[in-house]
Amino acid sequence: MQKFLAWSKSNAGIIVYVNFILTFIMPWLLKFVGASVALRVGLLFFVVDTLWALWIGHLMRKAHLPWWYSLILPLMFAAMVFLRFAKYNYWFLPIYWLLTMLSWIKN
Repeated sequence: MQKFLAWSKSNAGIIVYVNFILTFIMPWLLKFVGASVALRVGLLFFVVDTLWALWIGHLMRKAHLPWWYSLILPLMFAAMVFLRFAKYNYWFLPIYWLLTMLSWIKN
């Protein structure tokens, strides 16, 4: 249990937990408070998830994490889109991955 708690406080654990919150919980929470679909897509997918993708690359570079951590956000997002949203949202997958990789390789 202590190893799990230590991992959850590491950069890798933070990436996984925040990805889970942003991809599975926030869309449902925004719907619960009455946000329109356009607001949810605009605010969450364009702004918040894009900034988080950039921050993931920064965390990966800072903690020397392997490249496959860049796939966690797109894969979780794909699962959420499959379960809940319109298929055109799949276009965000390569965008998030590309932004993460660009932020990761930035000097």
